[in-house]
Amino acid sequence: MAKRVLALAAAAGCLACFRSGVAEQAREGAASRVEPLVLAPGTPGEPGAVRIAAIFPTLGRYAVSGRQSLNGARLAVQEANRTGGIHGRSLELREYRTGSYFVDAGHAARLAIAEGAVAIVGSNSSELSMAVAEEAEAHGVVQISNVSTAQDLTWDARSGRDRPFIFRVCSSDVVMGARLAEFARTELGAHRAAVLYEVGRTYSARLARAFVEVFRSEAAGRVAAEFFYLTLETDFRPQLRRVLGFRPDVLFVPGSFTDATLVAAQASALGLRAPMLGADAWSSPLLFRRAAPPGGAFFVDHCFPPPSFERWYREVFGEETHGCRAVLAHDAVRAIAAGLTALGRLGSEDLQEGLPATRSRLRDAVARARVPAATGLIRFDAHGDRQRGVALYAVDRGGWPRPRGWLGEP
Repeated sequence: MAKRVLALAAAAGCLACFRSGVAEQAREGAASRVEPLVLAPGTPGEPGAVRIAAIFPTLGRYAVSGRQSLNGARLAVQEANRTGGIHGRSLELREYRTGSYFVDAGHAARLAIAEGAVAIVGSNSSELSMAVAEEAEAHGVVQISNVSTAQDLTWDARSGRDRPFIFRVCSSDVVMGARLAEFARTELGAHRAAVLYEVGRTYSARLARAFVEVFRSEAAGRVAAEFFYLTLETDFRPQLRRVLGFRPDVLFVPGSFTDATLVAAQASALGLRAPMLGADAWSSPLLFRRAAPPGGAFFVDHCFPPPSFERWYREVFGEETHGCRAVLAHDAVRAIAAGLTALGRLGSEDLQEGLPATRSRLRDAVARARVPAATGLIRFDAHGDRQRGVALYAVDRGGWPRPRGWLGEP
């Protein structure tokens, strides 16, 4: 029996390696076949300015979030230049607007680095940020993402090492899942948790895994059951009937706000009354507009957007911010500007022949920075992740989210 188990384990390992290799080859093959979609800056830029590249999608599935992020970065640059720029030098935002594909983001990063960007802000999607990170790390250029949550963004999963030039001003999916599990155990008194996640989506699966591991740990008598659905699936009733039979105290749905809204409606029809939990993908004004969760709900996000920033954004762009994307892009630029200011006055040679050394010095300055920003103090840990808790929202039976407080605020 033991030999059979070992054989099965070995076979599974070989299959995993095979699939990983096939996936990598498919990714490389796709990249070689697809023409990148990048709208690069059309003008040479302001002479003598310190260039920051903004790489965000304005077309495709991530376009709405990308445009909001780009607008937030624009506001930060305007703000910096009103107060003198970087020791008298203007701060210039070079905008690279892309499609919503990793090939687009990677190509934009190569262009930005070749055109003299001292740092990069972006992107909003983890998939796109990973493509930017590969180029930024390879060329020694600081990258700060605003809302990319993939745990392995700031470290290389293949080598197991940190990416020293890569930072983010939001929480990771692992942190969000862990904070929610602690909240379910301590604040809601849950002993039985059901997790309904999208099996083909890394974000959803990683949140589910982090939640389950923490929920089950440290105390006997806590049970977590996992249920899954496929991408584009809209009828969750078969899974919810099994969830109902499990009799959970909470139901964690680490998917999109559209999935959560459908789950709420179908759970209500089946008589499931457990409170629902979610993460930052629930952050949308359309959350629960079709149906409120029958047992109430809670979700975490990366910030509580300051009212002053929301008013400023509305005055400039004539629309609402709808979440943390814009303000965190603003704060990412603030962190870069603070690092540049810490370098002292930059000469022309620092931005030309000495640009590689300036980029390296900037990395060290950003890593040490303590930046008062719109969403609070920004400081990074040894991995390049912001040392911060997560913002908890409570959703009442009418479907309206209300700020509840911070989970794990240092």
